[in-house]
Amino acid sequence: MSTITLKSLSLVNFKGVRELYLDFTQQVTVISGENGTGKTTIFDAFHWLLFGKDSTGRSDSNFNIKTIDPITKKPILHLEHSVTAVLLVDGREVKIQRCYCEKWSRATANTEERLINHFTEFYINDVKMGTKREFDSEIAEIIPEDVFKLVTNPYYFVSLKPEYQKAILLEMVGTVSDEEVAGTNEAFVKLLAELNGRSLAAYAKEVAAKKRACNDELKIIPSQIDTANRLRPQPENWEELESQKADKEKRLQAVDDQISDRSKATEAEYKRKSDIQQQIGQKRMELNKAENEIRTTALSGINQAKMDLQKLQFDLSNAQAARSNLVKKLQAKEDQITQMVSTIAEMKTEYIRIFKEVMPLIPNGTFVCPTCNRPLEAADIEAKKAELEANFNSNKSQRLKANEEKGKKLTDEQNQLQKEADEIRNAISKTDANIKAVSAQVEAKKASIPEAPNVDAMIQNDTVCQALRNEISELENQLTMNAQTVDVSDLSKEKVQLQGEIRELERSLLKRDAIERADKEINDLEEKRIANNQALADLEGWELIALEFQKAKDAKLQEKIDSLFTYVSFSFIKEQLNGNENVTCICTVNGTPYPDVNAAGKLNAGLDIINAVCKHKGVSAPIFIDNRESVNQIIPTISQVINLCVSLDAKITIR
Repeated sequence: MSTITLKSLSLVNFKGVRELYLDFTQQVTVISGENGTGKTTIFDAFHWLLFGKDSTGRSDSNFNIKTIDPITKKPILHLEHSVTAVLLVDGREVKIQRCYCEKWSRATANTEERLINHFTEFYINDVKMGTKREFDSEIAEIIPEDVFKLVTNPYYFVSLKPEYQKAILLEMVGTVSDEEVAGTNEAFVKLLAELNGRSLAAYAKEVAAKKRACNDELKIIPSQIDTANRLRPQPENWEELESQKADKEKRLQAVDDQISDRSKATEAEYKRKSDIQQQIGQKRMELNKAENEIRTTALSGINQAKMDLQKLQFDLSNAQAARSNLVKKLQAKEDQITQMVSTIAEMKTEYIRIFKEVMPLIPNGTFVCPTCNRPLEAADIEAKKAELEANFNSNKSQRLKANEEKGKKLTDEQNQLQKEADEIRNAISKTDANIKAVSAQVEAKKASIPEAPNVDAMIQNDTVCQALRNEISELENQLTMNAQTVDVSDLSKEKVQLQGEIRELERSLLKRDAIERADKEINDLEEKRIANNQALADLEGWELIALEFQKAKDAKLQEKIDSLFTYVSFSFIKEQLNGNENVTCICTVNGTPYPDVNAAGKLNAGLDIINAVCKHKGVSAPIFIDNRESVNQIIPTISQVINLCVSLDAKITIR
C-alpha cells in the first residue's frame, strides 16, 4: 500500500492567514484554537495546494484567497499568496508549492501600474512546472483527486448519491455472476433467459415502458367502447326493408320500359332531322367549292399581273439600296483623298524648310581642351568645324530623303484612292441606268393590270350554284317540319319518386353493415383489454421476479461488502409506505441508518469507510477531522489523522 503523510505545511497570505508554518507527526496531529483562528483554512489550503479547490470543492475563482483589509474591506494588493507542503510518499519527500500571483501593467511610463489579471505558478521539488496540466499530471501520479476525496474526508462517501456509493462498493468487492445468483431457482433461471444478455437496469426500463404502454391503452379502451356503442345504429326489420326495396325496383323497371316505348317515336324524328342536317352540310360544301372555282378563274389574270408588279418593285428597291451604299463608299473615298492631299502639301512645305536650313555659326572660344580647358590649335579647330559641317549635311540629306520617300508613298496611295473612286462613280452610273429602266417597267406593268370583273354577279348567274342553293332551301324547309311530340312527364315524375324511395331504403339497409362493424370493433376492443391486462400482469410478474433477483444478488454482494467493514454495513433495499421496495444504497451503523446516528457515529462510520477504501485503492492519505473536540473517541485508522479542535487558545497551537 502506498502511504502519503503530511510532514509540513506553510501558508503565506492565504485567506487571511498572513504567515503560518506547521509541522505534523506521522500518526495523529492536533491543531487547536478558538473559532476564526484559521483551522478550517488549513484544511482548505491543503486542498487548494493539490487541486485548486477548497475543502468544499469550490474552485479558486469562487472563493477569496487574498487577505482582506479590515478597514477598506478590499483585498490587500502586491502580496504573494502561496501554500507549500512537504509530503512523505512511501518515505520519499515531495515538496509541492502553488502560488497565486498578480499581473500588473503600466500603460505609459508616467501612469500608475494597474492590476490586469492573475496567474498561478506550480512547483514540485522546487522545479517550476510548465503548465497546469503538467502539475495536475504529477499530482495524479501521487493520488488522483477522486481517490483523495474518498480517503481524506470522512463525510465524502456518504454524501454521494446512492447509485455512486453502490458503484464504488461493487468495485471494491467485485461482481457476483447472474448464474451464481440464479442457482437452481427456476424463476431466476427463466428471468436470465428473458434478459438474454441485457442488464437488469435496462430490462427494468424496458418493462416500465411496456407497462406504461399497456396502461395507456387500458385508459382509452373504455371510452373507445362507449363511443362505438353510441355510434351503433338501432336494428330494424331487415327482411321487410329488403322486400320493399325489391317491389320498388320492380316498379321502377316497368316505368323505364314505358318511357322507352313512348320515346321510340321521338327517336325516329331525331334521326330524320339528323340525316337532313348532314345533307345540308354536304350541299353547302359543294356550293362553296363551285363559288371558289369561279372566283379563282375570274381573278387569275389580275393576280398574275400583281405578282409580276411586286417582283419589279422588289428589284427596284434592291437597286436603290445598292446605289445608296455606293454613294456612301464614294463619299468615304473622297474624304480620304482630301486628307491625303492635305498631308502631301504639308510634306512639301516640310521639304522646303529642311532644304533651306544652313549650318549655324560657331562662336569663338567654343573649341577648348576638355582636360586643361585651353583653346585648341587652329588646325584642330578647322578639323572640328569640318567634322561638324559634314555631320550637319549628312543629317539634312537623310531628312530630305525620308521626306521624299514618304511623299512618294503618299502620292501612290492618293492615286490608288482616286482610281477606286472613279470605279465607284462608274458603278453608280450603271446603277442609275438600271433604276431608270426598272422604274419604267414598273409604270408599264401598273398600266397593263386589267380591271377586276364582277365575281359576285358571275357566281349569282352560274347555273350550278343556283341549283345547289335551291336544293339547300328545300332541305331546310323539310328540317322545320314538326313531328308530333311524345309526353313522358308523368312517367318521369314517378321514376324520380321511386328512385328517391329506393335510395332511402338502401340507406336504412346500410345501418346493418354499420351495426356489424360496431359489434366487431367493440369485440376487438374487449379482446384488446383482456390482452393488455394479461400483458400487464405478466410484466408485473417479471418485474417482481427481477426485484427478487436483485435482492438476492444484493444480499450476496452485501455479505461480501459487509466483510470489508468493522463498524458499518450497507443495505440495498428501502421499504416504501405502500409496501413496495425500492432498490437503493443505505449506510447503517449497528442497524441505524446513517442520517439518524449521532456525530460520533457518523465520524467513525466515515473513518471505517476510509479504512476499507484505502485497502482497496492501495493508498492512504492524511485525514482532516474538523470539530474533533465534539467526539471523545474514534476508531483506529491506517492513515495519518489531523484533528481540528476548537479551544480557548487565541492563536493556532499544534501538538
